[in-house]
Amino acid sequence: MSLFETGVWGRPPHTGPRSDVLVLGGGLAGLSAVSALVDQGLEESIHIFERRSRDQYVRDRTWCMWDVGDNPLAKLATHRWHDWIVRDESRVVHAHSDEHPYLRLPADLVYDHLVRKAEAAPNVHFHFGSSADRVDRTEAGVQIATPRGEFAGRLALDSRPRRGRPSRNSLLQSFVGWEVRTRDHVFDPTVVTLMDFRLCKPGAIEFFYVLPLTENRALVESTVFAPSVVGREYHKQRIKTYIQRTLNTSLEEIEYSEQGVIPMGFDHAPRPDLSGVLDIGLRGGVAKPSTGYAFRRIQDDSIRLAHNVAHRDSPPSARGSSARSQVLDRIFLSFLRHQPDLAPNAFLDLFDRVPADDLIRFLTETGSVAVDLRVVRALRPIPFLKEILRFAQPSLRWPANPAKAMRFDRDEHTVLRAQ
Repeated sequence: MSLFETGVWGRPPHTGPRSDVLVLGGGLAGLSAVSALVDQGLEESIHIFERRSRDQYVRDRTWCMWDVGDNPLAKLATHRWHDWIVRDESRVVHAHSDEHPYLRLPADLVYDHLVRKAEAAPNVHFHFGSSADRVDRTEAGVQIATPRGEFAGRLALDSRPRRGRPSRNSLLQSFVGWEVRTRDHVFDPTVVTLMDFRLCKPGAIEFFYVLPLTENRALVESTVFAPSVVGREYHKQRIKTYIQRTLNTSLEEIEYSEQGVIPMGFDHAPRPDLSGVLDIGLRGGVAKPSTGYAFRRIQDDSIRLAHNVAHRDSPPSARGSSARSQVLDRIFLSFLRHQPDLAPNAFLDLFDRVPADDLIRFLTETGSVAVDLRVVRALRPIPFLKEILRFAQPSLRWPANPAKAMRFDRDEHTVLRAQ
């Protein structure tokens, strides 16, 4: 049964201004959905409700990803790297890919491109400085209350941050990044450091992520995987120590900073097929659970969703992950949660033993079963057999609907970077 047959696509609600699609939140997910709807040729009205003003679309994060497949925003990349390393105190693993460079997309360029595209469409209407205070489902669709009055439509796409507590099986990826200028030339502009586990405390998963811009300028980011959020001051002190003791130089200037929290887990409810409100973006569980990667997955999800919305068919319930990918994600996330001491070696083994292009396809879920098997064989079996046994025990299985227990504070724990 489609949404058209249930009435969601039917007659308009009788109260308030009417829109065909209401987009709640004008961040990456909301803007990407609108861009995809415009590309699909949807002629009905689209209203976007965003709490920021137009001039507040500034660089507040840096999105990075491998260039895989048809990425509509890859053209906005300011940097492309074909080489990267993962390291700890004793090993340095170098990887190279001619086919899939690693891209850097500053948020202000992405916002500007997507907002301008939406503004150029005659059927798209922005409501800056406004957000949905209440969302109600109706027989004919959905109705929302905003500071500017009530709006009704046949469908709402909701990307607002979800409130709740992380489930006990989830992790939170917290980070603080500084774009710095150092006294000495300590960076290789041609090589990204994806993970540097030096200074990692026992029992923790902590690493540095370095995007080199010149020989003495780079984005240096402290990242921690943990069951709860790690405070900003802890990250800041780690960055200072890394620059001074590990890189053996001094910090001359902080040119830009970013911070945030990315959920790692299955803390979302299944997307309903027959509802007037559809969760999208991180709220809709688009991020890859074991890594937090979301940028490219948001683009793919937006394209699939827009096709169904424009053709008035039931939106897809799947978010692009195959059943085998979900199982592997659950096992690896459980491994990170219960055996953090072994995590650095596991990451180094993956980058060391799996060809770069295969590992990229695995991480972006564009590979085959053979690729997945190559990745599995690269890992040391005993730790992961323990997690398979843990996963198989009913008392330790993942909750069916942990979304109800999820909470993010908008001020303290805003999700800033979706990879």
